[in-house]
Amino acid sequence: MNSRAQISAEFFILLGLVFLIAIAFELASVDQLKDFTIKKESEAVRDLALKLQKELFVAAAVEDGYVRSFTIPDTLERVNYTVTTINSTITIESANSLYIVSIPNAVGNVSKGANTINKTGGVIYIN
Repeated sequence: MNSRAQISAEFFILLGLVFLIAIAFELASVDQLKDFTIKKESEAVRDLALKLQKELFVAAAVEDGYVRSFTIPDTLERVNYTVTTINSTITIESANSLYIVSIPNAVGNVSKGANTINKTGGVIYIN
């Protein structure tokens, strides 16, 4: 009878240790998932900033009469962000990421949704 009690106690101790190990693995995987999500968000912010920079450099390089329309999404990877055009830079900022790129001198601001770039008289106009 005594050995059954001992076996039962050892089983529950082992079961408790297994649950502790499972919880530790779960916490580690949640942390890795959070890091992955932040990295993915950062890459999306960077990609959008570089895309906008490329659009404006193309407009600067071509002749007058250039017109191009494009759309900027409302969210990146289901994350809200802001687009700011100040002087000769575009800043894309989200909760966990910030990316700033230089752009040629332009009149106007890039915004979420539909945008139009045109070049008239050597000046780049946005929207």
